[in-house]
Amino acid sequence: MKKTLYKIIFWTALAFIALTLLSLTIGQELPYEFADYRLQQKFYDIIIQGLPIAVLLTLFGTIKKANSKTRNWSYISLTALISFGCLVSQLFLLFSFGFGAWTTVSTIYRHKSENIEIKEQLYDIGAFGYGGRRTVEIKPFLNYWIEPKSIDTMKINKNDWKLVNEQGDIKTP
Repeated sequence: MKKTLYKIIFWTALAFIALTLLSLTIGQELPYEFADYRLQQKFYDIIIQGLPIAVLLTLFGTIKKANSKTRNWSYISLTALISFGCLVSQLFLLFSFGFGAWTTVSTIYRHKSENIEIKEQLYDIGAFGYGGRRTVEIKPFLNYWIEPKSIDTMKINKNDWKLVNEQGDIKTP
């Protein structure tokens, strides 16, 4: 029972580490974004703060009675060092590039037959203001993500779209 629990903790920690590494590398290159910035923020908070803990939890799979004390202590020292390195690298990661989010200024058009919208957005980088502007066609993807594509509203077929001009998340007095 105890051994099974240790294996579950070990493999869950490894899966979490793999998810974190994929999210911070390959996941950044995918054409999908979180549909809600709050969910995006929570996701990145969890993986950034959880990585050092997950590295420490791998000790459940590496420390064994069959190993010598020297080997176990070297595993403990190396794991603690890697965990501390993850923590420090995560701090540098936070300050090296922003985890900003695209904020909708207005929904310009809504497609008449499909669940697609054309939105004007600003890149919100917190205390530094806004970093860029884009006009994109937004397609929902699996309820929690969207697939944005840059679009020129002068080139769309206006018969397929309904002009809505709804105010977005940025409120102006």
